[in-house]
Amino acid sequence: MKELKPRERFIRVLRHEKVDRVPVLYRMKSEAKEKIARVYGVTKTGTGLKHNPELELRLGNDAIIYQIGINAEFSHRPIPIGETWTNHFGVGYGKSGLKGRTEEEHHQFIKTQEFWGPAKVVPENFPKSHPITSLEDLKNYKWPDPNDPALLDPIKDICKAYQDDYFIIVDLSSTLIEAAYAHLVGTQNFFLYLFDQPELIHGVLDGLTEYYTALGKNAVKLGVDMIRVGDDVGAQQSMMLSPVQWRELAKPRFQHMFSEFKKENPEIFIKLHSCGDYSPIIPDEVELGVHLSGLMQPTGGNKDQAGIKQKYGDKIAFVGGFDVQRLLPRGQVEDVRKGVLEVMKNLAPGSGYIFSPSHYILADVPIQNIYAMIEAQKDYGVYGKYPLN
Repeated sequence: MKELKPRERFIRVLRHEKVDRVPVLYRMKSEAKEKIARVYGVTKTGTGLKHNPELELRLGNDAIIYQIGINAEFSHRPIPIGETWTNHFGVGYGKSGLKGRTEEEHHQFIKTQEFWGPAKVVPENFPKSHPITSLEDLKNYKWPDPNDPALLDPIKDICKAYQDDYFIIVDLSSTLIEAAYAHLVGTQNFFLYLFDQPELIHGVLDGLTEYYTALGKNAVKLGVDMIRVGDDVGAQQSMMLSPVQWRELAKPRFQHMFSEFKKENPEIFIKLHSCGDYSPIIPDEVELGVHLSGLMQPTGGNKDQAGIKQKYGDKIAFVGGFDVQRLLPRGQVEDVRKGVLEVMKNLAPGSGYIFSPSHYILADVPIQNIYAMIEAQKDYGVYGKYPLN
């Protein structure tokens, strides 16, 4: 088969059609992106709302993801240890419980990001205060503006600059359950209130549904190819809440959102993301008309990649599956190559698969492992050639 344009390749895979090679989708946090960019001589390394796709395209990405959901700012924002930053949802973020560094200690830390081999782990940003912890809070809460030009205007520029060649995805994560538990309500509160104050949880989820439906419709109107929604409902060995609860809380709300998106563009593609083991709700994704599921973190039921592919591979496409918890940051180069080969063998036969690590590439991944992954993906991801004969 002749070499396809990245955009055409991505669309054909979502439609389960033949392609020349497995499409690629790499994402990385800011510290990792800066480290990798030095190797490739790339200087523009923005992430989140300041995302610049130059490096990802150099690495072979067939699509561009622009994130405008609640995660778009806080997870990519430099927040000094000991300080709190509050976003437009009224959620406070910081690195509570971690001691700060002196200027000299910070200088030494930065050096660790420049050497080959694993870098030191970078402290992550986490929610530390939540704006809705009572019915009174919910009653008085002012939801953000889904027409905010700061979120929407860059999408026009991305489509204009890249859509002739690349597939454009707008990311609304975290969207419903995760946005509620991790950000607006607080994790402990959320799971207690599910039983003690269910009206509060339903009210928060209704507000999120209304906000993200309007925001997503605005993105669809701008001409993007796919809307990505995301809710981390999977833990290491099972779901964080029962599939029955998910079908009550999330499924009908996603159904409403997707229906509204398709009113704006019947051809819009939908991706649903969750970390951890979300394997029990893959059939529900199929029922909802989701086109792409991932990132297939190899935990719990998601470990059976070949079985999932055999059962659902003709109904929904998959992305991810390559281990970023242990293999990518801690494996030897030969282990990384073997891991890429296994993922390709499990998920790529017959199209319907996009290669990706099962989450962001983080700062603790050694450069040689990143390079080994990229080269193995090129070696093993070609149709008509081993292992995709």
